[in-house]
Amino acid sequence: MADSPANPETKLPATPARQGALGKPVLLVLVVSTALAGIALISAWLFRADDLAEVEPHAGRQTTDATTFQQDAPAPIQNPAPDNQNPAPAN
Repeated sequence: MADSPANPETKLPATPARQGALGKPVLLVLVVSTALAGIALISAWLFRADDLAEVEPHAGRQTTDATTFQQDAPAPIQNPAPDNQNPAPAN
């Protein structure tokens, strides 16, 4: 076992024992993940760039949206008159 100390009686302080290893592999993961996140952000922006460049965002859908407002107003709901012929019994 390469990880076991030569002297089993050697005590390692708690803080260094809990810390993770630093070095090139950690830096590599950090750099690669940051680069992938940047590539994903740029590709998402480029995918939607045509929509972001429009002056009027609803230019193509205005006629279909306007047809909703050209309909007649709905009739009001008629509530039935209260039935006062059979009043509730008083306690």
